Amino acid sequence: MKKNISKKILAAILSVVMISSLTGCKKALPEDEEVFTGSGAATVDEMTPEKGAKLVFWTSNKEYGEAVAKAFEAKYSVPVTVAQEGMGTVDKIALSGPSGEGADVFITGHDNFQKGLSSGVFMELEEAIVDNVNSKVSESGTKTVMKDGKMYGIPISIEVNCLFYNKDLVQTPATTLEEIMDGAKTFNDPANNKFNFLCTIGDAYYEFPFLAAQGFELFGPNGDDGDNPGFDTDEFEKGLELIAALHDTMPISSTDLNNKSSLKANFIDGNVAYYITGPWDVTQIKESGVNFGITTLPTYQGNQLKPFAGVQCAFVSTFTKYPIAAELLANFLISDEGASILYNESNGITTLSNIDNVEGLSEDPYLPAFVKQFEYSVPMPSVSRISYFWSIAADIDRAVFDGQLTPADARKKAIENWKALLATE
Repeated sequence: MKKNISKKILAAILSVVMISSLTGCKKALPEDEEVFTGSGAATVDEMTPEKGAKLVFWTSNKEYGEAVAKAFEAKYSVPVTVAQEGMGTVDKIALSGPSGEGADVFITGHDNFQKGLSSGVFMELEEAIVDNVNSKVSESGTKTVMKDGKMYGIPISIEVNCLFYNKDLVQTPATTLEEIMDGAKTFNDPANNKFNFLCTIGDAYYEFPFLAAQGFELFGPNGDDGDNPGFDTDEFEKGLELIAALHDTMPISSTDLNNKSSLKANFIDGNVAYYITGPWDVTQIKESGVNFGITTLPTYQGNQLKPFAGVQCAFVSTFTKYPIAAELLANFLISDEGASILYNESNGITTLSNIDNVEGLSEDPYLPAFVKQFEYSVPMPSVSRISYFWSIAADIDRAVFDGQLTPADARKKAIENWKALLATE
């Protein structure tokens, strides 16, 4: 009899444990607080903030944050306190969260994802939120906040390089790199500082689209394999071959091409037909008065050139007392209203694939090109060893471009330098 009772008690306990795991308990709370077991909502519209919820929102742009807080409170009747926090938010959450003094929602770069995940400060998002994000944001964005099929954040804004062109020199922008390289043969006039195309050499962030043109994958297909930089591959060597070939298009030393200010000034002066840079340069170039446009990077041998993407993401702290309200705030940042606030308050570019209803951005003559380019980009790997890539690639790319190393020799040198850096760990 006692044995049967014990079995029944054990079965009951196991049943409770299984139910608890299925309903998605987010965090352990003190005994006097209600345990959160998931919203149970099928869609975001069915999610309701907890009674008495109030939130703290950390962002590097306080004006943007306050505009978001005002709009969110108007929609959900949840007050939001905004604090300006820039670098180190993951560390600050880890320190202040347990005492209840940190943010409920905070923004940080996607390059902090691995760090935040390992420190346990990112809350896994509800299925309804995940479905909404997947329906609005391309894989280029969602993969920056995913691990083992689970989503831990919401990509909200982007930075990515595009192709700028001088409309007085180019009637219809080229769609292939071959066309640009061929045009340089007749357009270039180095004695008068005129070039058909200029881009930075000596900075792997700018060179990556060329290195990856033939399929090179830095740190694996998901950018998270810190043990495998991909240097010992034919695809990487072919990328180096393209770097070498670009010297005929840009017959300048790599030292001169590593002077970003000089390159930009040359484009502004009307001496350059095509130039690669990012949204951070749009305001200055626009104010210069040069007649320019922006389009996506061209193809090379039929393959779309893909630049690195930097993504700012919103995360919900695992220490929040109001997880539903916090998730709704993070999700609000990629609503049409939230994306409009991002553009109007900080000139930021949303991760949304469809910007038709984003006030201001949809009519902007320049920035929509970055939205389109983001669809064809590679999120910059967040592994700690990416610093090795920056130094190795900068060295060998300059040497290859200047003709001091063949692509095959540069491949070998990259592998040697990688092993040497590993030996210092």
